[in-house]
Amino acid sequence: NLNIKMISTTIENYIKAIFYLGETATNVTVSAVAERMQNSPASVSDMLRRLYEKGLIEDKNTITLTDQGSFLAKQIIRKHRLWETFLVKTLDFKWDEVHSIAEQLEHVQSSLLTERLERFLEYPETDPHGDPIPDKDGNFPDLSIIPLSEAEPGKSYIFRSVATDAKDFLNHLDNKRLQLGQRWVIIEKEEFDGSVKLLVDNKNEVYLSEKVAKNLNICSGQLD
Repeated sequence: NLNIKMISTTIENYIKAIFYLGETATNVTVSAVAERMQNSPASVSDMLRRLYEKGLIEDKNTITLTDQGSFLAKQIIRKHRLWETFLVKTLDFKWDEVHSIAEQLEHVQSSLLTERLERFLEYPETDPHGDPIPDKDGNFPDLSIIPLSEAEPGKSYIFRSVATDAKDFLNHLDNKRLQLGQRWVIIEKEEFDGSVKLLVDNKNEVYLSEKVAKNLNICSGQLD
């Protein structure tokens, strides 16, 4: 088994990047990894060789994580999302302030600290952005979400998560007073430009562009 303590922060960042790219692309390319890591293709190719030698990717060409690599990525993501939750719930950070701090804290190696942090937070299923937190075995909770852009007019939904935690995007949501857990009724969707008109918690009407709607995740809020 791989000694996790022998894995550098740089390797962890690459593994996490490959995991995220693999969620949205069939084939992860060197250029895609280079763009995400803001590094040269030559440097990426060198790092892929190291990842292959450590048993973290299947093949230097297809860039697919091994089971070991995938498990490591999920542990990094788990720590990141637990720390974001801690920062918001316990230290009163705003949801647009925590990503860069959690990027540093996710590399702390102590599994005991991670387990106690999770217990202290009472085993949350999602982080402040609504992203699912994997358990210690790497299993993600099933949240059954869809993007707001795919919602049906006239139906009721719950705002569950955001697809990006970019600071300017989260500030935009704050300005519109949109928060996780709100009940949204889709009043109408504009066919021409994909914009959406919402009724938020039976109070306020909000207009959102298609670009914003694609980055907001919802789940069914219909009564059983």
